[in-house]
Amino acid sequence: MIIVTGATGNVGSVLMAKLAEKNIPARAMTRDASKAKGLFPAGTEVVEADFADPASLTKAMAGADTLVLISPAHPDMVAHQKAALDAAKAAGIKDVIKLSGLGASLDAPIRLPKGHAEIEDYAGSIGLSITPIRPNLFMQVLLGDAGSIAGEGKIYAPAADGKISFTDVRDIADVFTKVIEDTALRGKSYDITGPDALTYAEAAEKIGKAAGFPVQHVDVPEEAAREAMLGMGMDPWVTEAFVELFQIYRAGYGSAVLSDTVASVKGAPARSFDGFAADFRGSFAKAS
Repeated sequence: MIIVTGATGNVGSVLMAKLAEKNIPARAMTRDASKAKGLFPAGTEVVEADFADPASLTKAMAGADTLVLISPAHPDMVAHQKAALDAAKAAGIKDVIKLSGLGASLDAPIRLPKGHAEIEDYAGSIGLSITPIRPNLFMQVLLGDAGSIAGEGKIYAPAADGKISFTDVRDIADVFTKVIEDTALRGKSYDITGPDALTYAEAAEKIGKAAGFPVQHVDVPEEAAREAMLGMGMDPWVTEAFVELFQIYRAGYGSAVLSDTVASVKGAPARSFDGFAADFRGSFAKAS
């Protein structure tokens, strides 16, 4: 039995659907089971637990043999995931497949990759087998800009001309699925990128081509981006985490060496940004 935390999120929800397609038993963990049940394929087991409640975590993991560890960027991300790892060990789980991030390292200069590395390191320190899956920025992050794309033909981001090897969430879920299916793939780390590195301007142009109208990237100053995120009610810690990521992207580190992980693990090329834009053109379309 596989238990998936963060099962309603970007990667978790796609993964749950893929596991259901393959008839792989999987338990979805969520904080509110009543709200989540309609989000999953019929027959999916849904269990309620909270990262801040160790007893609920241990109960949720009973009978599982593999933990898929996913949680969003959060001030308590490290503490929450360590609690999940403790609960997994208490429940007798030995294998952990973790959604990490490209560049995860204890020496990372910014909080998200450093936090992921701390979690990976902790899993090993308590005797769990850890398989980190480390993607670059999701293509699907740009769905969050659908309003300004449809309304103004613009994407606002403090990205300058930094290139990013955007990664399709569906490819990430495919790699998770293969690692779940084939235990020989476990115990290694997997860096995932898309097939190309693009600037935000190039990504905007591709979205416009798919949607049928011009779309452009508007580079915004870092402080303006910070104020906008805080103005939308984003947590200050998460805001700074995203500000740091864009600092890295502007410096050119988002175009890290392109990885062949998707092709080598699932046997098919990584999805292109053009394909993503075409598949989601309806999300970017102007209201009629």
